[in-house]
Amino acid sequence: MVLFIMKKHCIYLILMLLVSSCSQKQNNKNNVPQRKTCNAVYYWKTTFRLSDEERQFIENHKIEKLYLRYFDVYRSADFQWKTVPVPEATILFIDSVPQNLEVIPTVFIDNQLFVDCDMLPIAEKLVNRILTMTETNNVPNIREVQIDCDWTQSTETVFFDFLQMVGNLFAEHNIEVSATIRLHQLRTKAPPVVRGVLMCYNTGGVRSPQTTNSILSAKDVAMYAGSMKNYALPLDMAYPTFSWAVWFSDGKFQALLRSLTTDNENITQIKDNVYRVKEGFYCDGKFLAKDDEVRFETSDFEEIMKAKSLLEKDLKNYSVIIYHLDYKNLQKYSEDEIHKIFAH
Repeated sequence: MVLFIMKKHCIYLILMLLVSSCSQKQNNKNNVPQRKTCNAVYYWKTTFRLSDEERQFIENHKIEKLYLRYFDVYRSADFQWKTVPVPEATILFIDSVPQNLEVIPTVFIDNQLFVDCDMLPIAEKLVNRILTMTETNNVPNIREVQIDCDWTQSTETVFFDFLQMVGNLFAEHNIEVSATIRLHQLRTKAPPVVRGVLMCYNTGGVRSPQTTNSILSAKDVAMYAGSMKNYALPLDMAYPTFSWAVWFSDGKFQALLRSLTTDNENITQIKDNVYRVKEGFYCDGKFLAKDDEVRFETSDFEEIMKAKSLLEKDLKNYSVIIYHLDYKNLQKYSEDEIHKIFAH
């Protein structure tokens, strides 16, 4: 009797082990391998040349991925009678790209092109151009390409069709496609890509004189944070570290100025981050007239941390990306602040 019970118990254990083994194999088959998370940066200049400080930044903060802007796609000014998409501001490689980095070629496409013309025939040209630039400039470790476009409800279908075609073409080279996601797009359908990068900047109305800081405001972020949990696409997070000056004339937006600083002798402060022009002067090729106003905006560290707490609380298996690798702006942050931005 005891022997019978022992045999029965052994058979039960064997059956349980077999079921467990089959279940484990099934789970391994169905589960997508976890994606490696890391620290990353965008590089958004027209010339690729790393300063010693930028190379040190990459090393100090264990940067593993570089989202490298290859070129933009806009309407050609040479074809007034017809919309012709053309590459602009193509990056010029002065330095070689560090071979230990994974590089994600990134291309910005003007959304208006998806209104004005048929972009599907452009997909193959875009893919070939990216592949050619990668090979010609010996850009290493390409496993992903990113498409950046602020699509709208009216262009969603045609843009998604374009992404699908680009993705199919890159799949032949074992390259995946990701896309940038704006905060307002969290409430819409997810694009047909493997992953998205949520751009946690340019959250406010830059053209409005009433805006305090259009680069990043936690109040703006809070309106969309609730959409994160159920978004149908895995997301990485991108935070800003840049600054700019917003120029207004007669209350109307004129341009963004990259080189203007608050210590310019031709402007005087009238409130917090707003200055008035005392005497007309040129900046970035623009003439600022007397009584024009300039709003200086920065990527405030405290606002970044508030945004992180709102957006990352429900995220898993994600990377943090800084926009962008420019030591002039990065030096405004302490090492500890940079570590906190990258921290999960």
